[in-house]
Amino acid sequence: MQSDIVVPAFEMDCRDWLVVTSEDLGHTEDLDGAPVLATLSTAVAAEDELHSISGVLMVGLLDDDVPPAIEVREGAVAAEMLDVDSDAGTSRFLLPCPDGKLALVAEFDLRADAGGRVRHRIEELMASFRWSA
Repeated sequence: MQSDIVVPAFEMDCRDWLVVTSEDLGHTEDLDGAPVLATLSTAVAAEDELHSISGVLMVGLLDDDVPPAIEVREGAVAAEMLDVDSDAGTSRFLLPCPDGKLALVAEFDLRADAGGRVRHRIEELMASFRWSA
């Protein structure tokens, strides 16, 4: 018996971000076998440079092999995963669904260096995440 997996609705403050869905691009895409819900892009101005930031929002199944994570902010849904195997140029955040079976995973490219402004922009976005009722 096959059933559809339903991800609950969520809210994020994306005012500083451009959000593009796979449907907007005209195709569905997987990243490491996980369905991509959206691609997120923004830019941070620092001195005389403009630093671009990109990330993806994916769906994943929660299991017992979830790496340790630290809350972005007290009471926030999102937690930054402390994955020792991950590339130093990326940062991953875990956003578990209320039922505990599924999660959203947000992965960001951190190669842009804007004196901490890049990390702040990402953390603000992740702290704004809420599951809708």
